[in-house]
Amino acid sequence: MVAILATQVFTPNDFPVHTYVERGNEKLEQLLRNAIDTPKAVISLSGPSKSGKTVLAERVIGNDNLIKVSGAEVTEASELWDRILDWMGAPGETVTASSKTSTNQIGGQVSAGGSFPLIAKAEGQVGYQHGKSTGESTSTTVTRQGLAQIVKEIADSDFAVLIDDFHYMPRKIQAEAAKQIKTAAERGVRILVASVPHRADDVVRSNPELRGRTTNIDTKFWHPEELAQIATIGFGKLNTRIEQRDAMRLAREACGSPQLMQGICLQACYRLGLREGSPIPVNLELRDESIRTILETTSLTADYSSLVERMHQGPKTRGVERKEFRFRDGSKGDVYRCVLLAVAVAPPTTTLSYTAMMQRVEKVCHSDFPVGSSVKEACTQIARFAVSMYPSQRIVEFDDESGTDTFSIVDPYWLFYLRASPKLATLAKP
Repeated sequence: MVAILATQVFTPNDFPVHTYVERGNEKLEQLLRNAIDTPKAVISLSGPSKSGKTVLAERVIGNDNLIKVSGAEVTEASELWDRILDWMGAPGETVTASSKTSTNQIGGQVSAGGSFPLIAKAEGQVGYQHGKSTGESTSTTVTRQGLAQIVKEIADSDFAVLIDDFHYMPRKIQAEAAKQIKTAAERGVRILVASVPHRADDVVRSNPELRGRTTNIDTKFWHPEELAQIATIGFGKLNTRIEQRDAMRLAREACGSPQLMQGICLQACYRLGLREGSPIPVNLELRDESIRTILETTSLTADYSSLVERMHQGPKTRGVERKEFRFRDGSKGDVYRCVLLAVAVAPPTTTLSYTAMMQRVEKVCHSDFPVGSSVKEACTQIARFAVSMYPSQRIVEFDDESGTDTFSIVDPYWLFYLRASPKLATLAKP
């Protein structure tokens, strides 16, 4: 897997750092190249939020050749192709006028140019002209032709279309868009569809005829060892050396997200006064207090305060108080606080089985702890609160239908906020 280390992360004083980090031996770049070279294939890029899907596509295809469209902007299937034509700079409507004219020209020069190579604007200079018009003229109006124009312009070329957040399109729109995506791919247009893991098959479900014609590439969460490279290489570009143990401490807190790791490194720069590259080599040593401050400051970029408060409160009761428990952090609260404390226990993880959740529940409780059925009900309600407050986004999920009873964290920023911000502490009953 791949990701840009920092385009703007380490730039507090216009000191840009551009570094590329490759992940392990997964060779996702080669997988993507092979998929792109497969005729008529639709490529599905799936992975958690902020896991480097777009950067992977930019690395392989080239930023100048990648036409990016957000599914959140598409409310009608036809808008998908309009967004692509917007990127190309294609006019919405062209009016051509002509007349029967006889002209003598002395000297002249004509050239063509434009921001997009296949849609050019004529421009030039001519010398003295003399002509005579017959007075007869006609005009022709040409409007955009949607998919047909896209095929004409970029089929079998180096250009590729990346439809990011395909799952944000309404289901009804997805179905029509998937049909047109199939047609575009069959006519030589390279199409990539990016989505989160639990919605990776949306494009196939929307059009089952795409089954067997879609190549899925899963980016997954990053491992701490991979995230640590972002700190090691990035600080190295600033002529600063960070201890490996400190890089790993920061990496474990990034919850598998390279973007979060970049944000943490930026706040570390501010905390340490690294606003530009050091003229001489510098060795960094981060103390516990500094790390806590860096993480808490970074949590300001992932504000889930209202959601965490709603989850902590739980559903309204009807005259029956929930049982309270004493926790090892010195606070007390009901099963909802218990589950949130359990999720926040170190080390951070994005998937908790029923067994793992109950082990953490026992770990955070002082003595007595809630029973399994109560914990599962709290997990179900917590997942529902996330959907109700963020209907177009998946933050946490609880699978109690397949029998696994697995609590999954889809958005690493929520887990990071839960662990790094002081919100849980402010909600505690003394």
